[in-house]
Amino acid sequence: MTSGTKKALRWAFSLAMLVAVVLYGRTIDWSAAWAAIRSASIPILLVATLANFVTLAAKALTWWIFLRAVGVPSLALATKATVAGAGLNNILVANSGDAARVVFVTRASQASSAAVLAALALERLFDLIGYIALMAGAAFFLPMPHEVARWRFVAVGVLLGIVVLFGVLLRRSPGALAATVYPSTLFGRARSYLDRFMTSVRSILTLERIAFAMLLSLVNWAAQIATYHLVAVAAHFPISLVGSVTTLITANVGFLVRATPGNVGVFQVVYGVTAQALGLDKASAVAVALLLQLIQNLPVTLLAVAIAPDLILHWRDKRGSAEPDASQKRRASDSMNRIP
Repeated sequence: MTSGTKKALRWAFSLAMLVAVVLYGRTIDWSAAWAAIRSASIPILLVATLANFVTLAAKALTWWIFLRAVGVPSLALATKATVAGAGLNNILVANSGDAARVVFVTRASQASSAAVLAALALERLFDLIGYIALMAGAAFFLPMPHEVARWRFVAVGVLLGIVVLFGVLLRRSPGALAATVYPSTLFGRARSYLDRFMTSVRSILTLERIAFAMLLSLVNWAAQIATYHLVAVAAHFPISLVGSVTTLITANVGFLVRATPGNVGVFQVVYGVTAQALGLDKASAVAVALLLQLIQNLPVTLLAVAIAPDLILHWRDKRGSAEPDASQKRRASDSMNRIP
């Protein structure tokens, strides 16, 4: 599939989602929704905002653990790139901020883009592992709706498959592919890059790093549960903790793909439909979803602009070659290391 076709499909999907959001929005009692928003408790929303920053910190720490293994020891760099990438994800589609994170760190360090990408892929993988573990645990130990509970065995099967994959990667030598030489054709360069990527993955993965990453993933998702439920409490929305876990699970089913910037609109539809299925008021649910995205997106985006303005405001200029020359690395390093 060509890049043009992929772009067309992405735009078509986004347009379809936008139409669905508009149609759903016409069924909302917006006066009731705005009343719920205006009555929300500011102090509780501030606590929820702090909980959301815990999720971002957990992701940054996870990535840093993996980046250290490929020669990028700076926690400040990993944190700054994570915040900048999250900020970009809030204003762009298709998780473009994650691709930008790789470029940011590659240009500010001596590591190869394949190694940085491998570290990011593992961070995203553990984010997914935490989500699947949450789904499985909730389905087995909490009174979840049937639509969620029926996926518990699938979730367990996926987790077992990941465990087997880790076992295979841990048993194979990291340097097994390092000596392979490919021709300088497009296909050959792609194979060489993939080999360097897989070699980096194998060199990163150790039992200790897996354990720390899993712990941080659990912290991440626990903080997300706290964020969801605190916002509901702030808006006086009568949803139980189990209900908040349910909305978190359903709202994050497509967290790997963003149909709209920050999934704005799509998130409100999914949250509202889930809450309505739990017997709760649709308008109040949409109000909670709007508040949730407000505290999740706005503070993070503002922080990203504050600590990495060059990376946020000129991201289009930084999407070139992921293997920078020395002057590019020096300029990017100066930008990344200016911590307010």
